[in-house]
Amino acid sequence: MYNTIKLFTGRIFTGWIFTRRIFTNCFIIVLMLVAVNAAQLQAQNDSLHKSYSDTVNYTKMRDSLMKVYSQQSKDYEKMMNKQETKQRGLGSSFFGLNLDVIFGVGISNTQFDVNGDTAGLSNANSKTGPMVGVNVNFNLLGIALGTGFNYSSKGFSTGGSGQESANYINIPLMFAFNFDVGKKVQVDLAAGPYVGILLSQEKNQYYQLSNIDLGIVATVQGNYFFNRFWGALLGVKYEHGGLNNMIENSSAGSYVSSVKARNWFIYSGIKFVL
Repeated sequence: MYNTIKLFTGRIFTGWIFTRRIFTNCFIIVLMLVAVNAAQLQAQNDSLHKSYSDTVNYTKMRDSLMKVYSQQSKDYEKMMNKQETKQRGLGSSFFGLNLDVIFGVGISNTQFDVNGDTAGLSNANSKTGPMVGVNVNFNLLGIALGTGFNYSSKGFSTGGSGQESANYINIPLMFAFNFDVGKKVQVDLAAGPYVGILLSQEKNQYYQLSNIDLGIVATVQGNYFFNRFWGALLGVKYEHGGLNNMIENSSAGSYVSSVKARNWFIYSGIKFVL
């Protein structure tokens, strides 16, 4: 009996020790799993933090580089604008050339001083006519000048079918001034004397024009540059002619003592920077 109880008690004790070891091992395994999971979470947090830190550093570096690039781009643009202004500026170099090819239309208002006006010249009306030309603007010792050759048809009408016209080549000598309006727009102001050479005149029985017309011309011209080498232009020109005696001879029936010409032109064209 005693041996039986002792054997039974020993089996219970052995079972309890085995069970305790199983629970102990399970507890250790759980602790290990918790520790490994905690380590993984910490590693992920560290990785995320590092990634965020790297992202912040990259963003800062990128913004810094963009600021440097933007400043360099602005400096380069300013330098190119200055060079472009010098290239196309009328008074920017020792001897800069601008070539204008122009075409337009003019309104001629001719005024006659007459005695015994049998042809109605004192009531002459304005007449329109074409105008084409080539102007050259240049810088001579710091003075901006302009000259060229301009063909124009001038004349008058006396009502009905009575019309007279004369064709001239004008050679101006103008003093010029220009200024910029923005990056691509420039305004030219010019004025000075001109010499007109008579090419042809419709024959009439009342008067004959002189071969030379002396006058004053003034222009206001706007230029739009497509690049540093060429652009488009639009301008207005006024001619005050007849400072000399434009009459060479006249008939006795309609004595013309003098002729004065007032001409307005509007024109367009192309500007070349040489």
